[in-house]
Amino acid sequence: MAGPSAASISDFEHIKDLAVSAAARLERWPSYYERRFLEFLSYRALFPNPELGHVLELGSGIGYQSALLAKLSNRLIATDLPDENLGDHAPGMQAAREFLALMKVDNVEFRPCSAENLPFEDACFDMVFSSHVLEHIPDQGKALKEIYRVLKPGGYHFCVVPTSTEKIYAFMNYYTYLLVRLFHHLARKVQSKFRRPLLQEQDLGSSLRKNAMSQLKYFPFPPPHGHSKHYLAELLTWTPSSWSKKVVAAAPFIIEKQCTTQVNPLLSWLGAIVPKKGTAMHSMTRKFELKIGQWPVVRSMGMNTVMICRKPLQG
Repeated sequence: MAGPSAASISDFEHIKDLAVSAAARLERWPSYYERRFLEFLSYRALFPNPELGHVLELGSGIGYQSALLAKLSNRLIATDLPDENLGDHAPGMQAAREFLALMKVDNVEFRPCSAENLPFEDACFDMVFSSHVLEHIPDQGKALKEIYRVLKPGGYHFCVVPTSTEKIYAFMNYYTYLLVRLFHHLARKVQSKFRRPLLQEQDLGSSLRKNAMSQLKYFPFPPPHGHSKHYLAELLTWTPSSWSKKVVAAAPFIIEKQCTTQVNPLLSWLGAIVPKKGTAMHSMTRKFELKIGQWPVVRSMGMNTVMICRKPLQG
């Protein structure tokens, strides 16, 4: 396998294309591989160093970002909860192991654990990478202290979290989802008048009904995405400034840069209705969004906030 210094966009495209062809059944939702590939290209442009060294990834999911990060790392340790946990959006580490085997990536080690209790020595990583993970952790302050502890002096925590702006779009997407579910329900009622559904279709319908009912639990608001108790709590507390204050309050990080990589509002709405169209839109506007997302007036309106946090060399 090529070393991290030799990694190019074609290397990442190879992982994406291989995932589409060999791991289609592990894809989390339509256009997931393409969407995360585009996001990763934006993150890569913001990485403080072209070669990442020894990296700890928090929240590996199915291992897709692990495979991309591995192209830039000498060694990558990927962590997540050991078993599937729908409430915490964790697919379990067996899925990640299977995915990395299909990708033929050999410089990733899996360690099931919680970010609040990292089983690693002090000062052993050059970078800790977490994308849309911090919001799912019950004790975020404790997790940030742990991240600070395992970083080498001068090491970086590359942290991506959702924002209040994303929650505004989530509100619109929620009602779009309810309308789509209503349409499907009515279509199935009409269909049942003409033919008896197959057992497999009945099981699928039951699963969809359960999911729809869980969505209605917090009506008229969407369910919380992270570990908050309510949608409104996330709407009020997920501002970029609140996130950065939380990081600094937990540990003496130096936030070298804070920006957003997703500004286009159509990305969220189209992504919820027609994922391929939303992803195509992001492909066209990604570089422009990355550029203007570093402007102070724009970064507060993004759907995510990226914080590049450095551990001081001393102290």
